[in-house]
Amino acid sequence: MKLLNRNIAGVSLAIIAIANIAGLGVGCSNRPKAGAARIYTGSLTAPQLLEKGTLELHRKKWEDGRRTLKLIEEFLPGAAEFPAAKLLLADSYFYGSKSSFPEAEVEYQSLLNYFPNHPKREYVLYRIALCRYASIENGERDQTATHKAIEAFNRLLQESPGTPYATDARAKITQCWKRLAEHELVVGIFYVNSFQWVAAENRLKGMLETYPEYSDRERAYFYLGEALRRKNPGADLFTQEYSAFLDTINKQEEDSLTAQERKQWVAHWNAFAKAEVGKYTAEARSYFQRLVESYPSSIWAGRARDRLLELGQTRITEELDG
Repeated sequence: MKLLNRNIAGVSLAIIAIANIAGLGVGCSNRPKAGAARIYTGSLTAPQLLEKGTLELHRKKWEDGRRTLKLIEEFLPGAAEFPAAKLLLADSYFYGSKSSFPEAEVEYQSLLNYFPNHPKREYVLYRIALCRYASIENGERDQTATHKAIEAFNRLLQESPGTPYATDARAKITQCWKRLAEHELVVGIFYVNSFQWVAAENRLKGMLETYPEYSDRERAYFYLGEALRRKNPGADLFTQEYSAFLDTINKQEEDSLTAQERKQWVAHWNAFAKAEVGKYTAEARSYFQRLVESYPSSIWAGRARDRLLELGQTRITEELDG
């Protein structure tokens, strides 16, 4: 940091200042000595530094203003102006010409660490939440920031349910939930397109259950129907059913089957698999039907009608699958 223009009398004073910075043993404290503070602050008082930093930020000299305000934190942390300087510093990252929300969040949180009972605590908590909200990714990306934003808004509402920021906080929480639902839908569609039917089924059913108010349920119904329509019994069911079959013929897994027993097993499995596929198909049909009846004018409803015809559902019943 540049020294402000002033005459420093005596070589010894300069040596002491350098020693304090480098930690060469001039005193045991890490906090700069009063002499060093006067050098780096240009002998300006905390009120003068706060006024100077505020003016620089007002003139959009962001870096200059931040450097000035940080002098108070570094050299005059006991000053009454420190809380105001800290808040201004955080706001400069939030409102600056090139907003830096991660740095703003760090400064806001640092302010609360210094002053947990700051009179503008609600404002600071709200700004922390907004910083996280601004960092939310689209539905195709990781949603860690979305979860953190919800956590921050809920913290504000829990601490101050009557805050003037409550309405906006709740609205933004709703938007966060929509983004999470969108993410689950996108992942579910990805699984369908990747032929991972069971993973798609689990993801899309979870989305419909967790986010019942999500508006884009049309695609969820269609792709869930697609996953179920194409699903076949998996290895887990095969193993489970084979174990049950062995119990019926009093054999262990390590025992060999006779030719007749193998024939019996194949017939048993084919019948079982056919029945399971029938269940999957019926469930798929129910989601296609629900889509057609709930969103009759949607392009997805048109596609669902085609699927119902393919599945042999030539007449669409009025009863929804509950």
